Amino acid sequence: MAVIGIDLGTTNSLGAYWKDGTVQLIPMERESFLLPSVVGYVEGEGFLAGAAAKERLIPYARDTAASFKRFMGTAKEYCLGGRAYTPMELSAMVLEQIKRNAEFYLKEEIEEAVITVPAYFNDRQRSDTRKAAQIAGLKVERLINEPSAAALAYRQEYGEEDRTLLVFDFGGGTLDLSYVECFDNVIEIIAVAGDNHLGGDDIDEAVSAYFCRENGLCPEELTKEEQAKLRKFAEDAKCALAQQDGVTMELDIRGKTCRAFLNSERLFEICMPLFGKIKQLFLHILEDADSRVSGIDDLIMVGGSSKLAVVKRFLRELLGKEPIVLGETDMVVARGAGIYAGIRQRKEDIRDMLLTDVCPFTLGIGVNNKANRDKNILNPMIERNSTLPASHRDRFVTVSDYQKEIRIRIYQGEEYYVDDDVLLGELTIEVALRPAGQAWVDVQFTYDINGILHVTVENEMGQSRHILLANQALSEEELERYTREMERILLPPIQRPENREMLARFLDYYENSTGRRRELLAAVTGAVAAGLQSGRKIEVRKAQELGRAWLTRLQQSMDMREETLFDGELKDGYGGENEDIAEEPGSGTDRKQKDEIIEESRGNDFEENIT
Repeated sequence: MAVIGIDLGTTNSLGAYWKDGTVQLIPMERESFLLPSVVGYVEGEGFLAGAAAKERLIPYARDTAASFKRFMGTAKEYCLGGRAYTPMELSAMVLEQIKRNAEFYLKEEIEEAVITVPAYFNDRQRSDTRKAAQIAGLKVERLINEPSAAALAYRQEYGEEDRTLLVFDFGGGTLDLSYVECFDNVIEIIAVAGDNHLGGDDIDEAVSAYFCRENGLCPEELTKEEQAKLRKFAEDAKCALAQQDGVTMELDIRGKTCRAFLNSERLFEICMPLFGKIKQLFLHILEDADSRVSGIDDLIMVGGSSKLAVVKRFLRELLGKEPIVLGETDMVVARGAGIYAGIRQRKEDIRDMLLTDVCPFTLGIGVNNKANRDKNILNPMIERNSTLPASHRDRFVTVSDYQKEIRIRIYQGEEYYVDDDVLLGELTIEVALRPAGQAWVDVQFTYDINGILHVTVENEMGQSRHILLANQALSEEELERYTREMERILLPPIQRPENREMLARFLDYYENSTGRRRELLAAVTGAVAAGLQSGRKIEVRKAQELGRAWLTRLQQSMDMREETLFDGELKDGYGGENEDIAEEPGSGTDRKQKDEIIEESRGNDFEENIT
């Protein structure tokens, strides 16, 4: 069984694995490595995930969801087909599609997946990512930060020299910065900073707002379909500037032709508010890393939005360094995840790397605020950017006379008042009945490399309470419900029982055949499998009709001598009395086309065609 790496992205998702001394990307669909992170509902047909769903973003905007990763870990819902879905559930559909594509391509089950997440994902977001993977049927023992994966890809590409890196991961919905030191076989994350709501989507929104201003439009008054159309138009105009100096944006809205001119200088001006936020993040991470720009050897560009010329220009002017681009920027994280998947499998042809990480947010407990007892304040236990694993122990006392118990509330965040931080959980323990300040408990936080927080509270009588936080598993009831729902809405045609049975029958015929007959069966089986794998309704139907017709004729011929069935039609090509049997039913395929099909099947693994 295989271990794969998955980059679950805001705009696109990818899969990768380690083979023969190198990392390789897994084809997703339509000869592309990228699977659009889009889910759509089709009335009467069910759900789509990937390119087919992306094509429906504009005409069927109400039943299509995209960029939901930005709201992972929140209560936001998307209504598709009359039912509300969370970002976690939609992400599970994307992961399920990646899993099925990977199993079809690799011809084996996926034993485990390493999934990347933004470095600045909080506990809830990481927990929902694990839950999404579990719903999709993926075992995930390790989440790694996207910039960490990028650093791993850099290390694999550029070798053993000691370097200090600043990884700039600018995707469709999130921005992550990581300050990384590489030495020997260690990749050590020193500090991270980021914004989970700053990405290429925000540039598209800025361009859309500019277009509306130029034409006197109010974005809020546009319909969902018009907004989707405008965002796609803005994205296309933004990307077009990579090949041309300027582009005239022209769009018909409600019978009116609207125009605006966009060039690199204008786009740079439009993006200045976003660039201001990016600058603040750079200052933040350099301060946390106790470093200066001069201490950075290389600036690594990662993420699809980092390829924009205006972004490179801004970073060049800000840091005075030429960015390093590791091939396709939107594939770097997936490559790093694939490398780590090889390490997880302990492949002999990959050097074992020690990938350290840091705690992205401060973890602490709420304590009494003497100035205002209604607003508790955060007492940090594990500071942000602490190297993992990390552990800290501290003692806390009662605030009231003869207090019976102490309630420990655990928070994540950087705010002074706990009401502004994220509540992770709580536990309660009895204490000795004593005056205020004389009864006490010891609290220990232990945070491991997988982002699991173990909190232990012990009182002076030796009693203890424990709580395990982060990435909690689903209950059996939740898992069964989600898994059942996932099977119902995402089972691809090639995995449906009746189609699997059809391909199994072809395999039986193939195994009991030889020579030219086996070649013909290989070609037909490959054609049926390809049609089922395409997922397109018309191609699936044709494949099913072709398969059923062939199986009927093969069954009818079971009692006939082999030469009676095949010799007449194959000895001298496809002529002879039984030409109707050799003909793919209903296909109208002539002799030349058949020869091409069989010739194409040679050199292809038969198993690949039917898996």
